[in-house]
Amino acid sequence: MVDLRIEKRNGAMVWKQEIKKLEKDTVVRVDDGCVALCFAGGVNVGEFRDGQNELLNQGGRLSKQYKKANFSFIVFNREKPASVKWGVGKTPVTYEDRKLGGIALSISAYGHCDVVIHDASKLWSKMPSEYTEDNMVEAEEIESFIQKEIIAKVAPILSKELNKIGDYTKVTAAINDLSRAITFQMPDLQHMGLHLEKVVIEGLKFTDESEEIIEKHKESKVAKLDTDIAHERAEQLKSVLDAVSGREDR
Repeated sequence: MVDLRIEKRNGAMVWKQEIKKLEKDTVVRVDDGCVALCFAGGVNVGEFRDGQNELLNQGGRLSKQYKKANFSFIVFNREKPASVKWGVGKTPVTYEDRKLGGIALSISAYGHCDVVIHDASKLWSKMPSEYTEDNMVEAEEIESFIQKEIIAKVAPILSKELNKIGDYTKVTAAINDLSRAITFQMPDLQHMGLHLEKVVIEGLKFTDESEEIIEKHKESKVAKLDTDIAHERAEQLKSVLDAVSGREDR
């Protein structure tokens, strides 16, 4: 028997480890938190996890079955998430505010999504060649790869949830509920070999134009309140004067 060690690589979420010569009865020892998928050519012939120390090519069976194939591992760190930053600022999300009579308001938002590897071989095949040419993919490269897709998916969900709220006075307080809603409704990334763990909204702000609309609404409410108070006081004064005038007539 011979030992073959699969070690973590600093900064890498997924990497390829070539096998120069596949020995018979090879004990595969995998670092904590990692999963190693063994491939003969393009065929997955085994999965190895930390703490198992299982045999690869037991009795020389695989080397006989795949005589002309190159053997390699695609390894991934299942404990290391990629934190993908997103933002809807250049194209803010719009919704109809019922408190303002259905006026459209726009909101800029930003945050991050945490994703982990679900299928390392699928992710490896989807990644651009410039990311895999050094036989390892770092978290930053995965983040860059899927960022546009995440942004495109966040915006319509956020717009739908804001329309449900429909009240500008309640939007900021609902930031945690909005984060959870996006997490649950975001289409998963399994077609890219990734799994979405959560979405977090870090900032939520009305655009300058929407802030102006809100301020005008507040000012009109104050003006109406002042008018109502003045009218009420005038009516009270009129009642007093009428009462005084009635007494003088007597």
